[in-house]
Amino acid sequence: MIELAKVSLQRGGAAILESAFVCIEASQVVLISGPSGIGKTSLLSLIGGFLTADEGEVRVFGHDVARMRSTSTALLRRRLAFVPQELELIGDFSALANVRLALEVCGTSRREAKRRASEALDAVDLAAQKKRRVTELSTGQRRRVSLARGLVRNAQIFVADEPSNDLDAERVLQLVQLIEDMREAGCAVVIATNDPRFLAHAQQPGWRHLTLSCAQLIPGDMTSLFNNRPTAAPASDIAVVDKVVPFPVSASGD
Repeated sequence: MIELAKVSLQRGGAAILESAFVCIEASQVVLISGPSGIGKTSLLSLIGGFLTADEGEVRVFGHDVARMRSTSTALLRRRLAFVPQELELIGDFSALANVRLALEVCGTSRREAKRRASEALDAVDLAAQKKRRVTELSTGQRRRVSLARGLVRNAQIFVADEPSNDLDAERVLQLVQLIEDMREAGCAVVIATNDPRFLAHAQQPGWRHLTLSCAQLIPGDMTSLFNNRPTAAPASDIAVVDKVVPFPVSASGD
């Protein structure tokens, strides 16, 4: 489903990837770890088509993302759910409206979008808060709204940046199960995380752990074998990636 072939990328004067290779198939979960600022967000943005590689090819569903027309890229993204680290929620909208929008902008009817959005919020235990404005929710609850917005798409590829931030141990286990359910349904899941609670599940069947180190993606258990040469990595990876919005806003809230 996802293939990076000899991909090189520089951001903010730092090498994020150098002739990197990786292949991610359907029914796989790939956890990507690495120090803050090393480029995990940039890597996810390559997969989502929000950034273009300096060299090499990023192929999603067999298509070279850099060579696709804007209309084709938009259609491609309908098959991909992107959950950003910065939640990008609409504060004055209800939790339900925030999740519902992810479907409505893709042409789903308002009635069907509302039904599916309710189900997605139920899946993250926010049934009682679905009509509350995002500004009235706790940080952890807002994180779960963002996750529900990704889950509601039923996408073939699910990409999430530090999704366990602000979640307690019980919610992390719940998220792991939701991701396993997606994997069993044939979804390819790519997650940037340094959360040891998440990484503890990397050994289960269908899961892989890769570390971004020395501008390469290497098996997580081999990190100690590599020389972590110092790099001029940007202080904040998010700061050098244009603001990622998972979908355009074109409707009003509840």
